Amino acid sequence: MKSKFAKFIDGTIGALLIFFAAFAIMRYFIPATDAAVFCAVTVTAGLCMLTRLRGKKKGELLRISKAADDMFFEFMFLPDNAPAVKLADALKAKGENAVRHGNGVYLNNTAAYCCFNNPPDQGACARLIAKAKHYSADKLIIISKAPPPVPQVDGIDIATVCGDDAYRLFASLNALPERKYAETAKRHGAFKNAFSRDKILRYLVLAFSFFFAAWVSRSVITFACSVLCAALAVISVAMTAVHAVKKRKENSV
Repeated sequence: MKSKFAKFIDGTIGALLIFFAAFAIMRYFIPATDAAVFCAVTVTAGLCMLTRLRGKKKGELLRISKAADDMFFEFMFLPDNAPAVKLADALKAKGENAVRHGNGVYLNNTAAYCCFNNPPDQGACARLIAKAKHYSADKLIIISKAPPPVPQVDGIDIATVCGDDAYRLFASLNALPERKYAETAKRHGAFKNAFSRDKILRYLVLAFSFFFAAWVSRSVITFACSVLCAALAVISVAMTAVHAVKKRKENSV
């Protein structure tokens, strides 16, 4: 997550770049400076508003994802059946006649199994299906951190609740574990986010905008800005490629 200062810097510099690019283009088509400034401010405000709305949505998704990671991290320090115990107690608190057997919670004809330590493989999923049928359940819900490979079997409906959706389920039932442990925050480089993959398109758009503005206004400063943005895009592409190669090597080990 970015700090407030980093968000302020990103928003300020981005707004200035958009304004200068829009002003250069508007100034070419609109002789009056005041009118060009007004149009540039309008364009900048509209784009900043859209970016802020998109940022809020993305921030909410990141918040839920972080909360889900915290939940799975907290359950690692508890017994294997702790998620099932929390789920069963939460259902009972809501007046449901839930029964727990090991890592499974049974309600009416539905069985829910919590597999938080490691995502079950196909064989483990098959054994969960057998347990569910043993207790006369015709519907099975597997709750895990990552989607498991579930075999399809006649006579029983199988669904999975994974990742953020698992957190939403436990949060809605007030079945979250008590926070006792906190994962050590990872430190990132100062310029890591500046050259991330999602910045490539932004740098390219800015480079094209500044280049067009330089072409129509014959401005050396605007052309220098376009070259700078293009260079930032090239650096972002290179760093993204290096990161992808490193990740591929780590996965192959």
